Amino acid sequence: MNCRTNCSKTFVLVLLALAILSVPAFAADTCLQNEYNLSQGLTATGTIGSSKVNCTANDVRIAQVTNIRDPKTGQTITTCIEGATFNFLADFEILTTSSQARENIGLYIATNSTTQALTGACVDNIIAPPHDSNGAPCTPGTFGCFGSDNYHETDTTPDNCGDTSSNDFSPGATGFGAGAEKVTLEIDNFSCTAPKGSTTLVLPNCTSWQIPGGTLQCVTSAPTYPYPFNGSGGTPTAVPGTKSKCNCGIISIPVTPVTPTVIVQKACTTTQTPGSGPGPVFTQNPTNQSPTACNAGNGTTTETEAATYTVAITNTTGTSAITVDQICDSAFGNIFTVAGFSGLACPAGSSSQTISNNTCGAMDIPATGATTATCSFTASAQPELTTVTDTVSVVGHADINPSKTFGPSTSNSVAVTSTEVPSTATVTKGFVATEAGCATVRYQVDVKNTSTLDETETLSALNDSPYGDLTKCTNIGCLNNSGANGTFQILGTTCGQPAAGGLGTLSGSPGAGALGTINTGATYSCQFDGQFCSALDNGKCISNSDKASATLKGDESTDVAFTQGGNTLTVKECFTADVTSVP
Repeated sequence: MNCRTNCSKTFVLVLLALAILSVPAFAADTCLQNEYNLSQGLTATGTIGSSKVNCTANDVRIAQVTNIRDPKTGQTITTCIEGATFNFLADFEILTTSSQARENIGLYIATNSTTQALTGACVDNIIAPPHDSNGAPCTPGTFGCFGSDNYHETDTTPDNCGDTSSNDFSPGATGFGAGAEKVTLEIDNFSCTAPKGSTTLVLPNCTSWQIPGGTLQCVTSAPTYPYPFNGSGGTPTAVPGTKSKCNCGIISIPVTPVTPTVIVQKACTTTQTPGSGPGPVFTQNPTNQSPTACNAGNGTTTETEAATYTVAITNTTGTSAITVDQICDSAFGNIFTVAGFSGLACPAGSSSQTISNNTCGAMDIPATGATTATCSFTASAQPELTTVTDTVSVVGHADINPSKTFGPSTSNSVAVTSTEVPSTATVTKGFVATEAGCATVRYQVDVKNTSTLDETETLSALNDSPYGDLTKCTNIGCLNNSGANGTFQILGTTCGQPAAGGLGTLSGSPGAGALGTINTGATYSCQFDGQFCSALDNGKCISNSDKASATLKGDESTDVAFTQGGNTLTVKECFTADVTSVP
């Protein structure tokens, strides 16, 4: 019996003086044997004894049940929350083998048994004319239209409980064909419990009928067409005419009990990785848990920044709305836990960052389609040159049966990477002033024999003050390594060198020849490069004064060697600074 079309009829004598009220459809003692007991003057659960039905006839039966759908939306139902109850619409094929009328058909659907519809809780119905929830006529096969697609009544007025025969024909492409009526019923509070060893539900059912000449008057009324009784406080009238005038069976229906399930997705957005459109794009699914990455710095002007994480939870249960009770993050710990939650606390997060702008809470996600709810939170900037990789896990329950929980269901991983701005420096050299300087001067020394008559002279040494012996370099290896051997250095010389070439900086010039005889009136001439260094004077100049001397001996045996000094030569070099700078 369903809440839309029927009223239950479990009566207690003390209530007879009161108005008869509807009892919820899940009330017990509304199945075939219970109702038959009442028709025999017994209580529904009284001693059955000789009133026990045997249901040996096969005149009318429910042959199949199809098109199971949601009473509110019309969407096909293929799953239900295990252990919960749910409502559904279905088309029942009422098949009759007798060509004679079978009248006042009773339809009993067990709601919390997997084995029988004789006793206990049932939804019990009669065959009603096509009608909508307001009792108005409607077109069979359209959503919201209940009752028979081939309704007829063979009893005299006012009896209006539908009848059947093998002459029935369920018309149209959606009907069941010859000998059948399609009766659309709403079954409320049906237990989502499969038989042991089965993965789908079964629908235990019974039918009952009466035959011509042995019928009870069966009267019901729009708009709900409640299961009929013969007056206030009376006995049911859509019951077996005799103990055999009934049929019971079990029909499998393609509805699978499931526990609540969700898909959890996670995304990140930063200034560097802003996402697409108005927010992040979720691309994860149960078979594609690939990581999502975001940059928290560009490595040139920024190193790190806050990242916003968005969590998307999709209800894939298909039958029940769900409520999210807890969201944990592997890096940031507890994001949300509902008050009074009895499960485990969120583990401490691995990051020392703090979160803000947290919109996550006890989301209630409908069952319509694959409905998704989202929330977000922002994590503070992480240290430079680090990657924070984390997931969220979600725990919750089914709304229609809070004892059926889901989770922890884990999202894809999200990696947020900070950067480091490269270390840089500049080196700039500038000119202040010229403080000291060195000059290399090429000197020439001439030794002339100014004797009269035929006096020849032998030149044996050439020296200079302060440079010393002019026939050799005074710097190391005749190399121009200024300052290595003092302020005054001979860098190159032709003095005393063979014609093949001089020394050092004058190695490319012809030598002046070995020191030796100078004829009267002749001159021995040579050059040397002398370097001198000093601080600059106020005029930004350096100067050097020196003079050369020669050691000579006349050509007579009585002559004594003598040293002949020369003039003092002063060289002054002045400096000006012309400074340029390039990168």
